[in-house]
Amino acid sequence: MTLVGAAIAGSALVGATACTAPSDSPVLGTGSLGPQLTSTTEVADWVRERTGECEAPEARTIAEFAEFVGPLRADLYAPFVAEWGTCAVEPYERLGLVVLHRERMADFQRAWQRAVEEGKVSGDPDFGFGNGFALSGTLGLESLGLHHLRCGQVEGQDLGHVLPADVEGCVYSRPEGHHHG
Repeated sequence: MTLVGAAIAGSALVGATACTAPSDSPVLGTGSLGPQLTSTTEVADWVRERTGECEAPEARTIAEFAEFVGPLRADLYAPFVAEWGTCAVEPYERLGLVVLHRERMADFQRAWQRAVEEGKVSGDPDFGFGNGFALSGTLGLESLGLHHLRCGQVEGQDLGHVLPADVEGCVYSRPEGHHHG
């Protein structure tokens, strides 16, 4: 089963989880992205529940992370990565399972925003974000209920489902047609 196929089958539940917050306690920013995952084991289990894949996750080092994302991205991401690992989920031989320092998400967003403003990067990070975690790659990740982080000028772009990020000038977005809720 492919990541996209399995994700679409389970996207109604994920979309409802990612888009719904209790009405008596509004959740904003990264907390609005669904349940918080705090370890690569939890992220691998979450992926496996939704795709039927990610059977043998492997813990990885920060040095391996730098090789995985490249030097520019490593400089931007690594200070905010608590732990990471990989597993196989079609079409990825090595899907990155990244756990972020949840208390540093605003710092990460400011660093990304600054890099965009300085022209070091363009667009959004190469991750699909959940609450406290991210998956590498882009193909099919919106179907899992994950969002892209966008900072800077986003006017005129079809952002689809949008949630506020933790920093003014940044939003979490998921293109239309990939969510339910």
